Amino acid sequence: MATDDRTRGSSEIDELKKTIEELRRDKEQLQKSEEMYRLFIENSMDAIWRLDDQFRFVYVSSATQNILGFQNDEMVGRHLFSILTPESIDVVKRGYANRQLLQAQNQNWRSSTYTVEAIHKAGHSVWVEVAVNPIFDENNRLLGYNGVTRDISERRKNDEVIRQYAFRDPLTNLPNRRQFEDALERAVRQNKQLDGQFAVIFLDIDGLKRVNDQYGHVFGDALLKVVAIRMRRAVRKMDFVARLAGDEFMAILPELGDDSAVGLIAARMIESCRQPIVIGRKKVRIGVSVGVSFFPTDADDVQTLMNHADQAMYRAKESGGSAYICYGQ
Repeated sequence: MATDDRTRGSSEIDELKKTIEELRRDKEQLQKSEEMYRLFIENSMDAIWRLDDQFRFVYVSSATQNILGFQNDEMVGRHLFSILTPESIDVVKRGYANRQLLQAQNQNWRSSTYTVEAIHKAGHSVWVEVAVNPIFDENNRLLGYNGVTRDISERRKNDEVIRQYAFRDPLTNLPNRRQFEDALERAVRQNKQLDGQFAVIFLDIDGLKRVNDQYGHVFGDALLKVVAIRMRRAVRKMDFVARLAGDEFMAILPELGDDSAVGLIAARMIESCRQPIVIGRKKVRIGVSVGVSFFPTDADDVQTLMNHADQAMYRAKESGGSAYICYGQ
């Protein structure tokens, strides 16, 4: 029996040693995992953070300083809304209100993503994309939020450039055909509701091909920029001027429904473009032909208004140019 007891005791000691060794390895593995996790968070270019249920920061990673300029200790305890613009605060409040409805129905919600404008410590704004995950306890009580913030300012800038090219003429920086047609569609819709009236102008440069042939297309492009500037100066602030293509420009003149009022603006366009244009050491003179159509007298839809103004412009050009003609006259 004594031998059996010693054997049993030795076996139990071996098992205990084995258990201790496994615990030691598990602890080392856990420490390594925690170290890797810490390194991942602290070296991430995205800011990782935690809020309490009152939207106050209880933890932020070091990337926060790179994005917003604040040190970690300046962020802890700070309210989320103190670093957001008023418009972005409204976005977050609306999202929170929608999710409160889910919680009232005893439903958990999952992650949400917001694009908001944050305020850098230096005072300028920074566009960020924020992914938020709520933290609930076993009783479905909201404890706070974990989240990740990524700086997307450069992406927003690129998106704005793309948007500008989609709706702006890159040469003159005027609205392009697409934006003009959208604006004209809105004008038609609004004036139908209000029984209003407005005019549409179609302007074409007389003799641009001759200028291009004589001085080159670089000179011709510079001339188009000058015409665009002079058109904007000839109209009122409320008027909408666009470049359609080549030497074709159009304008929407709100609250003008007769040829006498439009005639003053059309005459200013013609006279301003008749003045000499000096580019470098070269000086040229050009003319412009202008056609006018009226809503709702001549048409009450986008394409017909544009077509009628175009037809009137060609009649002005055929009459010798440097003139304006209203459709139907």
